[in-house]
Amino acid sequence: MVNLTLDSLEAVPGRCRSCVFWELSPLCADSGEVGDPGLEKEAWVSQTLLEWGGCGRIAYEGERVAGFITYASPKFVPRSVEFPSGPVSPDAALLMTAYVKPAYSGTGLGRQLVQAVASDMARRGVYALEAFGDARAESNACLVPADFYRSVGFKTVRADPRYPRLRLELRPVTGRDSEASEPAELPEPVEWFELDDFELEQFFDEPNIIRPRSDRPGVRRLGR
Repeated sequence: MVNLTLDSLEAVPGRCRSCVFWELSPLCADSGEVGDPGLEKEAWVSQTLLEWGGCGRIAYEGERVAGFITYASPKFVPRSVEFPSGPVSPDAALLMTAYVKPAYSGTGLGRQLVQAVASDMARRGVYALEAFGDARAESNACLVPADFYRSVGFKTVRADPRYPRLRLELRPVTGRDSEASEPAELPEPVEWFELDDFELEQFFDEPNIIRPRSDRPGVRRLGR
């Protein structure tokens, strides 16, 4: 598993690499003034690494990419303010998006990716991870199914029929000044969501900025 950097960004699936839904504010994305999405993605990674630190992990099986996950402080994720179950708590980092190749579904790779992020954030003094889950668990979506988050220890902190906000405590709520606090341990491996290559191409069916429908923030569906 390696850190997401400008160099390793090339390993992320092409359509994901040029998707900047999370990285741009709704007003910016809808203005039509956004430049090349791939360059915008690189600029976001560069700025986030410089000003905040690591913001993603890429998992390999040998030389093959098996999956990836991205995360950041909510102040670097303008799109997060769009969700009705927000905002993200000020003491938490936000899990943005993740992808696991179908061949690795059920292997526990999703849990391992979340654990890697949890360990990184705990070392950096962040008290929790939060995420907007997909309550309908539709595989062809940017958001991870809410049930997956719950299965690895996340708890719902603000309910929503479509996009609940969930939270994983990395350190005890009480006694947070204690240096001896350890990151939370995640449960055993669980089934992970998947997109095959065809679904991925259909999901990202154009290289432009994703513009969500008003009732579906953060999601672009098949057939649209």
